[in-house]
Amino acid sequence: MCSKRLYNAAFAVAALVVLLSQFANAQVSPPKVSGTVQDATGSVIAGVHVSLHNSAGVAVATASTNPEGRFVFAKVAAGAYTLTANFGGFESLHKEVAVSLAPVELTLTLHVGGVRQSVEVTAPASYVATEAAAGTKVNMPLMETPVAVAVIPQQVLQDQQTVSLVDALINVSGVAATNDSYGTSDSFSIRGFDAMSLLYQDGMKLDEYSGSGFAQDMANVEEVQVVKGPASVLYGQAEPGGLVEVVTKKPQAGRFASLGQQFGSHQFSRTTVDVDQPLIGKQLLARLVVSGTDANSFRNFVHTNEFNLYPSLSWHPSTRVDFTLQSAYETGSNVLDNGIPFVLDSSGTSAAPVKVPHSSNFVDYGANRSNNTQYSLKPSMQMQLAENWQLRLQYKFESITEPTPVDEYYTGDVDASGNLARSIFTSPKFHHRFNHVVADVPGKFSLGSVKNNFLIGFDFYKESGGWFGNTSLTPATINVFAPVYNQPYGAPDPSGDIGAVQGWTEYGAYIQDVAELPGRIFVLGGVRLNWSEQLENYTFGTPVSSTYNTDVHDRPATPRAGLLWRPKQYVSLYASFTANYGSSALGATSANLKFLPPESADQVEFGVKTEWLNRRLTASTAVYRIIKHNIPTADPKNPGFSEAIGTARTQGIEFDVAGQATRSLRLIAGYSCLQALTTTDNNSPSMQGQPFPSVPHYAGSVWGTWEPQQGSLHGLRAGLGVQTRSGEQAYEYVSAPPLILDRIPHYTTLSMMGGWEHGFGRARLSAQFNIGNLLNKSYFSNVNPSQAMPGAPFSILPALQIKF
Repeated sequence: MCSKRLYNAAFAVAALVVLLSQFANAQVSPPKVSGTVQDATGSVIAGVHVSLHNSAGVAVATASTNPEGRFVFAKVAAGAYTLTANFGGFESLHKEVAVSLAPVELTLTLHVGGVRQSVEVTAPASYVATEAAAGTKVNMPLMETPVAVAVIPQQVLQDQQTVSLVDALINVSGVAATNDSYGTSDSFSIRGFDAMSLLYQDGMKLDEYSGSGFAQDMANVEEVQVVKGPASVLYGQAEPGGLVEVVTKKPQAGRFASLGQQFGSHQFSRTTVDVDQPLIGKQLLARLVVSGTDANSFRNFVHTNEFNLYPSLSWHPSTRVDFTLQSAYETGSNVLDNGIPFVLDSSGTSAAPVKVPHSSNFVDYGANRSNNTQYSLKPSMQMQLAENWQLRLQYKFESITEPTPVDEYYTGDVDASGNLARSIFTSPKFHHRFNHVVADVPGKFSLGSVKNNFLIGFDFYKESGGWFGNTSLTPATINVFAPVYNQPYGAPDPSGDIGAVQGWTEYGAYIQDVAELPGRIFVLGGVRLNWSEQLENYTFGTPVSSTYNTDVHDRPATPRAGLLWRPKQYVSLYASFTANYGSSALGATSANLKFLPPESADQVEFGVKTEWLNRRLTASTAVYRIIKHNIPTADPKNPGFSEAIGTARTQGIEFDVAGQATRSLRLIAGYSCLQALTTTDNNSPSMQGQPFPSVPHYAGSVWGTWEPQQGSLHGLRAGLGVQTRSGEQAYEYVSAPPLILDRIPHYTTLSMMGGWEHGFGRARLSAQFNIGNLLNKSYFSNVNPSQAMPGAPFSILPALQIKF
């Protein structure tokens, strides 16, 4: 467990971080000339070549803007200079700058050129992010946000060749992969609470749990932001651990194209195309991202193929109005993977994965394949109402169809002879529809010496769908040591027919303000009013023998509050309290056939954030406690029904570091120690006092990339990573005590990367290879009741990419 000694150590480390940051920043003189480069729409531009020339025309300093469009020149002597900024597709900018003892802060606006300029620009690689919008829904410096927010920039995704969102989330402390969907969607927990495969794309909900569909395609991802702790005040119903926000790729003012091909172990093949093209000057911009994947797996019978299209348009009819239209079409198939089953030990109270090759799969060939088709349409608008006020409107429609003709799964553990019972659920019909609307008004104003960053908004979310299946099929028992596959089984019995119609309607209004007081004190306050309705209609058998209807309607208010003090430019101390508004638990009803009230939670958090080396390196640490209420537990007076008196608690310590440690070395790292316990539970056997299932007690990762910026090795890069995870277990839910405990061992794996990039005229060619599980360690990555998911063995992923 996270001991008191470790908590004391966390505060000691936090104090040391503050002292080190003060020392590190004391070694660097304040910047004399700094600024932001943007296009005519106000969007920042990364990779702009900026230079400072003296009166003789000699360049005394050069830089390239970072992903936030920022550049900094330090130790510039007083005098008169000419600043120039160049970026392909834009007109060159020249500006006279007078430098004295006071720092100079500039905002530079580049305009699209009439003729494409032949200027070769290499954007600097960066792992650091100094601003994010996910935590407050307004873009704010992280050092002024009293919420724990982590950012995974595009450069991390490129260096690690990230194909899965869950693989990207390994870089963030407190986030761990789970296996809700048995390998078919993005399953993860944050601060111990299972996110139930719910994430957000550009502020719009994406429910991969109830809606199923494909996992997030990383080809269309610009960066990933993670909000730690409850986020329902701004986003609506969700689990209290946190929220993952995916920022997708959108049209840019420049003109570029790229073509990439990945090919690797287990017959993995993936092709990506990304084309950005202005259609009418700087007013109408277009972008098309395409990806196609065809891959087997180290696991038998598991195969994935996808073809995805992501077209988008951006229209700027005036300097005050922006329209963006994004759409997606995704089709293909994937296979649900049950992993390796468990076998009981001699005590009968604990179990371990049965000792078979990690490639073993004990469902029949051809089973568990889902044919998916999903498409979405997402228009959005931003309108400048006044100088510091905006109106933002977003709408998203999505449709998912995912029938699974044969869903085969294990039913229990392997017996002493190696026999494993299985069952089948057919689901020839499955569809879901989603509608989501978000409207808000962010604005800035001052009241005397208090500066306010204000937000008011409303959202509406409706999900509806249904499925039809049959539960009467039982395939033959299979022996895991001598499996015989595809044995015949009889036709389904109509009495096993089952179907459901499901629906969720959620809407809410929220208001928030981040006020900056004198003395660099920031106060966050917000509240949300919630409304929700939920409906499930079940039918059983043919003809229908029973129908089950339930609903819920609730209107609680959910608050949040935070306080941050920034005594120095490079250090912030914060504390926060946040409440959470969760969903009603599916399948749990009270004795009056009503859903239980929505689950709620409260979090208290304390933390330190720092920026070192002229904002090139960031570090943060946080200590938190979350208590969750209204968890379903057995109703002693009404067997078979539930009551909402269950509680759970998570508490832990987190550390995160990201950025440019030296001119040639960039790194990202995270570590968490988490204690997650069920504190009240009436079920039998009871989970009270037990750690959460499928949550690691300790987890950490470090990734570093070395890329020389000059000299004979310029253009080469190499990376090395370490990931560790321990203390994870699950439970088999039997009808009576004792509780059966499923454990997997802790593990540590290594990964590495090598790459090369070179320019050929207007084109740049890059080659890269990534190696996973470098030492070919045998391990299990996560655990579900009665089954564990093997980790991938040694694998290599080469890639080629050309950019124009």
